[in-house]
Amino acid sequence: MKKRIKKNKQSIHKYVSWTIRCLLIGSIIINLIYIILHLLDQSLATKGALMNALDENITIIFWAVVTFAVTFLHDYFEKNKNIHIPDILESIIIIFIYAGIFLSVRFNLYDDVFWWDVVLHAASGVILGFIGFLLIYKLNSRHSMNISPLLVAAFVFTFSVTMDVIFEIYEFFMDIIFGTDMQSWDLPATTIELGKSFQGIGLRDTMSDLIFDAIGALSISIVCFFLYKNEKRKSLRLMHEVFPNK
Repeated sequence: MKKRIKKNKQSIHKYVSWTIRCLLIGSIIINLIYIILHLLDQSLATKGALMNALDENITIIFWAVVTFAVTFLHDYFEKNKNIHIPDILESIIIIFIYAGIFLSVRFNLYDDVFWWDVVLHAASGVILGFIGFLLIYKLNSRHSMNISPLLVAAFVFTFSVTMDVIFEIYEFFMDIIFGTDMQSWDLPATTIELGKSFQGIGLRDTMSDLIFDAIGALSISIVCFFLYKNEKRKSLRLMHEVFPNK
């Protein structure tokens, strides 16, 4: 029965990952066709008009290729680092990457759907927190796993929030160095964000991201607290499956 369940989970994961990869490949092919049609379009007489027509297609292809490459990171870690990410977690991560990177750019969701960024940041807090939960075994199993559940929850929360803070710092420096708009500083002050307009849209965007990251991190830290407290053996078995070399 357990083997059958495991096979079902693996098949579902493969279905999810290859469905997303096929969608990305299809998007790349479609946008390549559009690029060829634009290049053959005689009405686009000037170079500026041609580049304006090609800009969106090139951007979509770029992010589709990036997303496609990221979906294979699991294979790299499993083959070269002996890290076995659970199928369910990997499927969630792939869906998150597809939604956060490709769909967001393809349909301009960050600007057009006010709650999209909130959902992604809350989800990232949960995902990073659970990764932190698994890392506890990697960091501490050589010594003792007789750890207080409260300490486990504290590590899960701080690991997740720290990773999210590092990402916000990355966005800040990308905006400074390359003039990007990752922190939404160029949006109208009336954009729906936490805070007041006089604080500036960039600050409100960053703080709302961190707040919802923290909410996601707190929720998963509470789950991990009770999981490690009440189901310690199952937790350690799961951790060992992820890091079998320990």
